[in-house]
Amino acid sequence: MNKKSFTLIELLIVVGLIGILAGLTIAIINPDNIAKRGRDANRKKDLSLISTALEQYYADNNKYPDSATIADLGTLLLGSPKYINQMPTDPATGYSYCYSSATPFQTYNICARLEAGTAELNGATTCAPANQSATGADYCLTNPF
Repeated sequence: MNKKSFTLIELLIVVGLIGILAGLTIAIINPDNIAKRGRDANRKKDLSLISTALEQYYADNNKYPDSATIADLGTLLLGSPKYINQMPTDPATGYSYCYSSATPFQTYNICARLEAGTAELNGATTCAPANQSATGADYCLTNPF
């Protein structure tokens, strides 16, 4: 009676090859970089939401807020009238958003520090996120005028 089966050596070779292919696939996909790009997309979306609230504030007051910090800006935009339902916060610890506006408050800069990607200042020069120890590049939005 002939039983056909794999030898132990053949099984070890197949398992080893599968392990090597799985390791190469994970190295190519780089899940850490994908997570960083996802958080960066969230930061850009957050800045866009804040920018929309700032434009609504401008329509009502004919100037942008003169707040010096993002916390002050949040208090103002969440006040009465309410320009935004909830002030976004950065998705990663150690990163933060920043806001700046100068007299006569007809322009603004709102910035975030990106984890992956290149700097996109979009005309901003005076705003940098508060936590400069976070690595990456700055992403800023300015008013569209």
